[in-house]
Amino acid sequence: MPEYRRTTTIDADPAELFQFLSKVENLPKYFTGVTEAHPATGDEVHVVAQPQPGEEGPPEKVEADATFSVDAERKALSWGSEGPHDYHGELQVTPHGDGAQVEVTLHTQHDDDRINDGMDDTLQHVRELVAEGRAG
Repeated sequence: MPEYRRTTTIDADPAELFQFLSKVENLPKYFTGVTEAHPATGDEVHVVAQPQPGEEGPPEKVEADATFSVDAERKALSWGSEGPHDYHGELQVTPHGDGAQVEVTLHTQHDDDRINDGMDDTLQHVRELVAEGRAG
């Protein structure tokens, strides 16, 4: 299963940034492709995603139940789904100078360069939300 990893540094308080990122309802605000996210029971969430268009045109939207775990002590999120859309990942926020470093890792059955683009877009969305004061 291929692994994808992206990291960025953001001028934000790590604790406040993690608090924003760890709320399920905020996922569509920063995760590229996620259009809806709703808590279910325990660590379960229901997500709706619109994957990025490929050479064949726009893909169908995907609805799935997934896991979403928050480790507040490590400032880490983990998520995943089994079945036809098998994937799992982690997002971790760590202090970096006067700001925060955000690292996203994704393991998926897909091997596609667009995944790197989507992860870069996700981190860019986080930077923009912080700059606009909407991630706190």
